[in-house]
Amino acid sequence: MKFSWKISISMLVISILVMGLGGYALLEALFSSSWQREVENGAEENRMLAYSFVAYWNTTAQEWQNFSDGDIRKTAEVMADGMAWAGTEFSIYEEDGQLLYGGKKESPETGKEAEKLIQVVSERQRARLLREQEGRYELATMSSVSLGEKRLIYLESDRDVTVLYEDRTARETIYRRWMTVILLLELPVCYLMTVWLLRPLGRLSRAARRIAGGELEARARMGSRDEVGLLARDFNRMADHLQQQFTELQETARRQEDFIGSFAHELKTPLTSMIGYADMLRSREMTEEERFEAANYIFKEGKRLEALSLKLLDLLVLRHEELKKRQVSAVWLAEELRGILEPALAEYGIRLKLSVKEDRIELEPDLMKTVLLNLMDNGRKAMESVPNQEEKWLCLLGRPEQEGYAFYVRDTGKGIPAEELSRITEAFYMVDKSRARKQGGAGLGLSICAEIVKRHGGTLTFQSQEGRGTLVRVWLPGKEESR
Repeated sequence: MKFSWKISISMLVISILVMGLGGYALLEALFSSSWQREVENGAEENRMLAYSFVAYWNTTAQEWQNFSDGDIRKTAEVMADGMAWAGTEFSIYEEDGQLLYGGKKESPETGKEAEKLIQVVSERQRARLLREQEGRYELATMSSVSLGEKRLIYLESDRDVTVLYEDRTARETIYRRWMTVILLLELPVCYLMTVWLLRPLGRLSRAARRIAGGELEARARMGSRDEVGLLARDFNRMADHLQQQFTELQETARRQEDFIGSFAHELKTPLTSMIGYADMLRSREMTEEERFEAANYIFKEGKRLEALSLKLLDLLVLRHEELKKRQVSAVWLAEELRGILEPALAEYGIRLKLSVKEDRIELEPDLMKTVLLNLMDNGRKAMESVPNQEEKWLCLLGRPEQEGYAFYVRDTGKGIPAEELSRITEAFYMVDKSRARKQGGAGLGLSICAEIVKRHGGTLTFQSQEGRGTLVRVWLPGKEESR
C-alpha cells in the first residue's frame, strides 16, 4: 500500500474516532442537560401538586377524626377539576402501593412500581421513575403527603418526556448523516493533500533512482524550506559527496593502473636487454671488448633496477612508518645541502644561491634533506637540457610564513607544461620519459617527496613556465600545528 493511502486511511480512522466519540459525547451531554431540566421540572411540579392537594384537603374535609378513602378520592377529583386547564395528571397511593386515585388502571406492574417508589420516598422524601410504553416515555415523580397526624399518602405526578427522546434520536440521525458526508469528502481531500505534500519525496526517489542508474550529476529539486526541503538539501549534499568520492576513486583506480603499467614497463625494458646480452655472452663467441660492454650494460641496468626497488620500498615504508621529528635550524639544513650539491653543480656550470632566514623547524632531517636534494637535482637536470644557456642559477630560499616555514627551490631550466603539473607527483610519471631514463630516473622521486611532505603535515606546490624555469614551494607547519 502506498504511503499516501496509509496516511489518508489513518486520518480517516482518527477522524472517525474523534468525531464519533466527541460527537456522541456532545449529544449525550445535551440530552443529559435536557433530562436534568425535566427531572427538576417534574420535582417542582410534584411539589406544587402536593401543596395544592393539602390545600384542597383542608378546604373540603369536614371531620378530621373519621375520614375515609372516599374523602381522599373526592378531594383529588375536586383538585383535578380545578387544575384541568394545566393538563397535569397525578395519582395517589396508599402505603402498601394500592391505588386510591389516578387515571391509570390498577395492575400488578403499577403496584410493583408504586411499591418501589414508596420505598425510595421513605428514604429520600422524593423518588422518580422512567416508564416506556409503546414508544412513549413518562417521568413519574412521587412524594409523601401527610393528612393530619394519622394518615400518610403518596402523590405521583407523571410528565411526558417523549419529545426529549425523540429530539435525541433526531439529533443522532442528523449527526450520523453529516458525519458520513464529511468522512466521504475527507478521504479524497486527505489523499490529494497527502499526494501534494509527498511530491518532494517522489522527486527524491526519482533522483535516487537516477543516481543508482549511473547519473551521478542528478539532484533533487528543493521547492520548500520545511523538513522535506531540508531532507532534499541533505540528500543533494550527500550526492555531491558521493560524486566527489566516486571521482576520487576513479582517479585512484586510474593512478593504480598507470602505476602497474609503468612499473611493468620499467621492468620489462631493462630485463629484455639484460636477458639479450646475457644470452649473447653464453651463446656466442665475443671479443674481450664486446664481452665487457655487454657485462657493463647488464651491470648498469641491474643497478637501476636495484635503485628502483629501493625507491619503491622507501615509498611503502614512508606511508606506514612513524616519523621521528626534532627541531632543526633552517640555516644549518641549507648549509648541509650546499656542501652536498656545490661540487656537482660546479661541474655543470650551475651557480647555487642560498637565502635562508634562521628559524627552528620541527622535522625529520634526513627525509627533508632527501626532499630538497631531489627537488634541486631535478632543477639541475632541467637546466642540463637547455643548451647554450649563458647563466644557470639554482636558488634555495627559506623564510617563516603562515604559522610555519617555507622553502623555495627555483631553477632556470626548460620548465614544465601547464597540463603536466597536476600529475608530476604520481608514481612513475615522467614529463620527458626519454630524457629521464637517459639520466637514470624512474619517475619515483617526486612521489617520494610528496609523501614525505604529506607525512610532515605540509604542502608541496609547483609553479612553472615553459622556457623560463620552475618554482617549487615546500611549506612545513609550525611546532603546535604539526602536532
